Amino acid sequence: MDSSDIQLILNHLNLSEDCVANIYHHGSWVYGTNKPNSDRDIFIIARSCSQNPLQFWTDFDYFHQHEVYKLLNKYDICIYSVENFEKLLENNYLMAVQCIFLPDEYKIKDNIDFRQIYLDKYYDTLKLKRAAFYEMYRDMKKYSPIINSDDPLRSSMSNEQRQSRRKHVFKNLFHGIRYLDFVDQLIQTKSIYDYKRVTHIFNQMKEILGDPGDQSSMER
Repeated sequence: MDSSDIQLILNHLNLSEDCVANIYHHGSWVYGTNKPNSDRDIFIIARSCSQNPLQFWTDFDYFHQHEVYKLLNKYDICIYSVENFEKLLENNYLMAVQCIFLPDEYKIKDNIDFRQIYLDKYYDTLKLKRAAFYEMYRDMKKYSPIINSDDPLRSSMSNEQRQSRRKHVFKNLFHGIRYLDFVDQLIQTKSIYDYKRVTHIFNQMKEILGDPGDQSSMER
């Protein structure tokens, strides 16, 4: 990413560089599923960020409410306090865990060694397995298949809507496969050493779907 944008981002967010401990660039650019105009996903971990404790889903201490800032027409940014980010690591929240194992080129700033903190205090194979199934459950929960071809809702859907629906299900299925792979790597090696290991499955899934399409649906 363009390093000159970092200061612009911090200015937009009213953050001084001194209070920012870590900045991670994750998502499709790391996975190799990006297009040239794909948005870039950024996690910012701030020391002096006055952030309330995380609000988790009721009786479900994994997914949580968070705000995404869309800046400069190309960045999707989440900000966490140091304390809240460590709480995510304690829960083995995969979006956070994948950040701490990123190759150095995607760690824009890395003042706090969260990788070592995680391995020393929070690495837990049972929680990792639970996290993988949580991610799969959440993504598949979004899809309620319409079985009856005579259903008025189905018949009223345009081809474009049906195609969009198929891509949405396809996208989330692939995300689930990727998270399962991350967990497998973490359990086997206590690291994520290859963020593109299952990307080749994308093309195989496209063939099954019967839609040449592009990779825009894989950007997350």
